[in-house]
Amino acid sequence: MPLPLREAVSGYRPRPASNPLKEILEDHLEELLRVYDERFRPLYGPLHPRVRELFERVLPCGDPHFGFVRLRCFNPDCPKKAERLVPFSCKTRGLCPSCGQMRALLWAERMVEEVLPEVPYVQLVFTIPKILRKAFLFDRSLYGDLCRSAYAATRKFFQAHFPTLQKPVPAMVVAPQSFGSLVNFHPHCHTLSSLGVFTRDGQFHPVPEDLDFSPLEELFREEIFGILLEKEKITPERVELLRSWRHSGFHLNAERRVAQGDREDLESVLKYMERPPVALTRLEYLDDGRVLYRGHYHPSLGRDHQLVSGLEFLAMLVPHVALRFECRIHSYGALSTTIRRQLGWVERKPSTATAAPPDLPLHPEEESAFVRLRRKNWARLIAKTYLEDPSLCPFCGQEMRIVAALTSPHQDQVIEKILRCRREWDPPWRRSRKARGPPPAPGTKIELVKGMTFRDEEEYFHQVSPADDSDT
Repeated sequence: MPLPLREAVSGYRPRPASNPLKEILEDHLEELLRVYDERFRPLYGPLHPRVRELFERVLPCGDPHFGFVRLRCFNPDCPKKAERLVPFSCKTRGLCPSCGQMRALLWAERMVEEVLPEVPYVQLVFTIPKILRKAFLFDRSLYGDLCRSAYAATRKFFQAHFPTLQKPVPAMVVAPQSFGSLVNFHPHCHTLSSLGVFTRDGQFHPVPEDLDFSPLEELFREEIFGILLEKEKITPERVELLRSWRHSGFHLNAERRVAQGDREDLESVLKYMERPPVALTRLEYLDDGRVLYRGHYHPSLGRDHQLVSGLEFLAMLVPHVALRFECRIHSYGALSTTIRRQLGWVERKPSTATAAPPDLPLHPEEESAFVRLRRKNWARLIAKTYLEDPSLCPFCGQEMRIVAALTSPHQDQVIEKILRCRREWDPPWRRSRKARGPPPAPGTKIELVKGMTFRDEEEYFHQVSPADDSDT
């Protein structure tokens, strides 16, 4: 008996198996790996061996031809006995737009519900001058130093307003980012800091609402100078040169504030701090093989878009891919685990010597609490992202049960049989692709593309470099 067709199931609509980012990877990934060191290493830094693995993991993400979870409704009162296939995700960091959005949602929810105390907050964005950014391309450990400098400067700034308190600290979470709105290389850090400090007894001391944050920029500048001098990433002569400039290139943005108790706005700020570098709504793969990516206006480049070849677009993503064991979230001050335990915000676990042995389940086949929580988060994040819970039956509203989890390549024959039975067999290696011509030669006149006038092509292929990035 044929399985029910996906078109007959209303509600949950899985994301398309293909998107512009996957098409760009399919067309240009092998060429990128072949020519990267020769053409792009000076502009976008070294190509880590793990980057290829992460790029390849994005290709099968969300495609049922590479594996899926099979759900079925067992409610006896359900009129249709619906069945649903939910494809697996790649779960890469700093690359996949869909998985990155879910990761940001999960992290923001946890911070709001379990970690952040209910006090007013301010979003602080710390930016460094262009002359210092190139060092971050070849030494990713500097992102951790950037975060520590932001916290050290903020702590000193707040402590200066409470000279009588003993070692007060703010509650601060810092997320470094390497990209701007046009996927340009732009190392900076976003922070969420309490508008006040905590003492070691857990009492919160707020700062005035009209507090001027301009002195914090100078404190941050000196912290950065100290770390870069210690690591020999800058010379004392260069430091004196930057100090002599009227506009040093350092910048602090403290415009966005979150009122106490506004958990929705707080979650929105956190999701923005952990967002992936690429948004599919801004990405377009043109018929001539070029990539059009729209963003905010870039003062140095004088435009609000990138128009580059598909090969260069992938090269632009290389410095933004999060590698294994690379820390992207830092918690400081009252949010550190040590101080949270001292304040009683985190329950102390019993030591191994005195802890009682864990109770073994009577039925080993039953799911553990961790597995149930993980499955709940999986379904809830999909529901929050796509506004529909895939684990609920579209006809009776009851929760469906997992009957199978099929993975590739071990169960390719079963996957093909099920998809053919559902009339959904359309693997990417047989899928029709739009024919794309070669990009125009440098110096040719570019025609209008959806109402946008482009100038000489050479400007976009050869002038986009880290030195041209602004603070956008």
